[in-house]
Amino acid sequence: MNRRTLRHHAFVGLVGALLSGCFVPDDARPQVGMAANVASKYVHRGMTMVDKFVVQPQLVVALPTVTGDAIRVTAKGNANLYNDTGDAWFPDGHAGRFSQIDFIADYQRNLGTFSFLEDLTVKGGVFNYNLPNGQEFPNGERGTTSEVFVDVSATVLEATPYFSWHYDFDEVRAPYYRGGITESFDFGKGFSLVLDGSLGYATSAQSAWMYGLDTSGWADLRGSATLNYQYDARTTLSASANGSRMMDRTLNDWFELLGIDADPIWFTFGVAFAF
Repeated sequence: MNRRTLRHHAFVGLVGALLSGCFVPDDARPQVGMAANVASKYVHRGMTMVDKFVVQPQLVVALPTVTGDAIRVTAKGNANLYNDTGDAWFPDGHAGRFSQIDFIADYQRNLGTFSFLEDLTVKGGVFNYNLPNGQEFPNGERGTTSEVFVDVSATVLEATPYFSWHYDFDEVRAPYYRGGITESFDFGKGFSLVLDGSLGYATSAQSAWMYGLDTSGWADLRGSATLNYQYDARTTLSASANGSRMMDRTLNDWFELLGIDADPIWFTFGVAFAF
């Protein structure tokens, strides 16, 4: 059995364990969410993966646990619409195909209120990345890899600061950190606005895997504004404007040398259904 098969079996085994009766009541009813976004670019942790329009479908299945919290299993992907990926990291030549497929299993628990912290929430899980065309990368093969992650968030003065720790235990064996703050505004009549700003830090091994340069430092400063419209009880429409900037000077210069925009701006339009 090869290494990739072992990783797949380990991920499936974890999902099976999470969904077993030890965590999920026998009479639990799943909640299913389906979404599809069209994005003008695909950007991951500051790196422009595809500098053309892409389609990003997503399927989420959530189950209540015996403790009243939730387990979620998510499958999502990025499909290229053009053979030419533009000034980007992903290789050309795969129009109409998935250039990335991800699987996530996570458990979320609300710990309640502590002093000035409201809705203190901890989420942890496993993130499995798959790059079907990873063998075509010009500076070294990129394939399947997996990371564990922990996100901590709370409500403070109506805003929600958060911090996340990601550790790639497979190919990279190094952490990536992200901290930020988000706030939502309800305008009534089904409209709401979500603002988010965050900053990442890449260790040298993470930077070598994600960006192709073995250096550590502050990575992507990212901001987004998402307008949501609740069309009906099951349907939500959304549009967002997003921007990112590489903060480390060495990484910024490296992006310019690669011919990849270190300050990408992109837009998304999507629809989501809940059942």
